[in-house]
Amino acid sequence: DAFRNAVIPSWYDFSISSPKSAWTRAELHEQVTNIQHDLHERAIRGEFSPDKMDEMRRHFEGVDPDSDEHGWGKIHPGLDEDDDIEDD
Repeated sequence: DAFRNAVIPSWYDFSISSPKSAWTRAELHEQVTNIQHDLHERAIRGEFSPDKMDEMRRHFEGVDPDSDEHGWGKIHPGLDEDDDIEDD
């Protein structure tokens, strides 16, 4: 920063200062623990059964596959419904 101030004129300096982090460590930790708690509750309710997991791998959340006539809600639009999705 001192080098930039000494060598580059202020009228030519188009650099921007980097923003501060959006979250503090405590806020990020709280968000991660909330997500873990939410996933744990969903697992208890049985939302991660094999048939529901297959549906999650095929379509975005909140998209009804029956009313999606153009296939915009598919995660892999080139795959047919009966094709296997490999876990990598």
